[in-house]
Amino acid sequence: MKKFDNLYSKLDQLEKLNKQKYKEQLKFDEHVNEMINSVCLNKKVFLFYYENYQKALEHSRHGNIMTAENLVSRAGKYIDKSLLSEDEKKLYDLICVPIDAYLHYRKGDFSAAFTGTKKTMELDSYFEKKFPIVFFHKIQQIHNLARISFRSMEVDRALIILKDIFRLLIDKTQITFEDVVYDPIYLEYNSDDLRKSMIFDILNDVITTAEKHKENEKISILDFCDEIITHSSFNKLETQAIL
Repeated sequence: MKKFDNLYSKLDQLEKLNKQKYKEQLKFDEHVNEMINSVCLNKKVFLFYYENYQKALEHSRHGNIMTAENLVSRAGKYIDKSLLSEDEKKLYDLICVPIDAYLHYRKGDFSAAFTGTKKTMELDSYFEKKFPIVFFHKIQQIHNLARISFRSMEVDRALIILKDIFRLLIDKTQITFEDVVYDPIYLEYNSDDLRKSMIFDILNDVITTAEKHKENEKISILDFCDEIITHSSFNKLETQAIL
């Protein structure tokens, strides 16, 4: 589509600049281990629980939903939540709720996926004060809300959410989704390369998503992306390679 030649050209440039995907930089599993070591008394049980949930996530990504659900059920048998401290309960939920939400997403229950993802954002808000890297996990979750909205054919809602994400990441402007606040001060506590990489990767994901929609919706999504790349603050990022 000739109208968007400039958009696709810039996307190619960005892929050359973006040397490492933000998920490769974030390495959230390493930070979960740090959180378990800091918060939990019975670290061995929590690590077992976390490892089973991570296996469940991998299986669900490959469409093995029944295997994933069996792993989740197995993990749950080893923790008695009544014996946990408040912080341990919240960390327990931070481990399981986003993966439960993803399982709902894979099964097409987008309402439950949306609710679970929103709850994850609230848990991230609790932990980001002590573990600032969690802020980027919280951004991942609001991006997941946009993905869920696209899958449930609520394109306008997805674009509203994405507009806020780019305001946060590009302009470093505080945003709020319902009662969940995203304070850009947490961007300052983390690597700026991670912020830039997340901008580029989310933009690429949105453009890829556009290709899966009908023509009118595709044009609306690509128009939105075109507005993002012509943003003055965005243009400054193009000259800064991600190491």
